[in-house]
Amino acid sequence: MGRYINATPGQASTVRTISTTYQALVNDRILADATGGAFTITLPATAAVGDEIRFVDLANTFDTANLTIGRNSHKIDGQTSDLTVATEGAAFALVYSGATHGWKLLEK
Repeated sequence: MGRYINATPGQASTVRTISTTYQALVNDRILADATGGAFTITLPATAAVGDEIRFVDLANTFDTANLTIGRNSHKIDGQTSDLTVATEGAAFALVYSGATHGWKLLEK
């Protein structure tokens, strides 16, 4: 389903091209292709401090076909709402920091 790369010593991650609703896995590297329209990628239901997921706007279309990151009960940057990505060419990571702040946004 994807190609394995080493993101963190000892932890394999998978590069996935996604173009429709998807349930993200810890250590995913997601090439999100929104040429077919907006869609949602949902974060894992369980997370441990240091877990990371990376996202790339593969076709530079997030400005016209937004990507929604579903928080799946965890906060994103301390907020209790989903994250909408509307920036063309966006590339970023989310790192889980714990229950207080949840998934923290890291830009490229």
